[in-house]
Amino acid sequence: MKIHRPLAIFAAILLAAGCASTGKSPDHSAKPTQTSARPESRIEGNFPANSPFAKIKLGMSQGQVHEILGQPTDTKSYQTGKAWIPFYFGPDVMRTDEFYKGVGVITYTGAGIGGVHWTVFRAIYNPAEDGYPDS
Repeated sequence: MKIHRPLAIFAAILLAAGCASTGKSPDHSAKPTQTSARPESRIEGNFPANSPFAKIKLGMSQGQVHEILGQPTDTKSYQTGKAWIPFYFGPDVMRTDEFYKGVGVITYTGAGIGGVHWTVFRAIYNPAEDGYPDS
């Protein structure tokens, strides 16, 4: 019994020391670093201001885009790498690309555990778009 008491006291001191504050205030003056990599979700291209493509915004529903651009020439759906992350329940498990001949490509995300709610993830204006996915 006499050996256990000093061990218990030592453990309590270590626990208390581990929980103690250093007394230093955190440095809030540090600025977040900016990376030179472009974000994956974007609208890009040199589209004319009066083009229907100029009305496309990130987060728009697929129906809203079809109302503006009409039906696509072709589509392609695929899984993202997030489909293989254990316990990932977010909305980015699947994506769909819609190809518009002479206009560009709209990428949607929004398929996951909760169902499918396609929203614009990326829009790339390209007047040279042939309207079909590359094989």
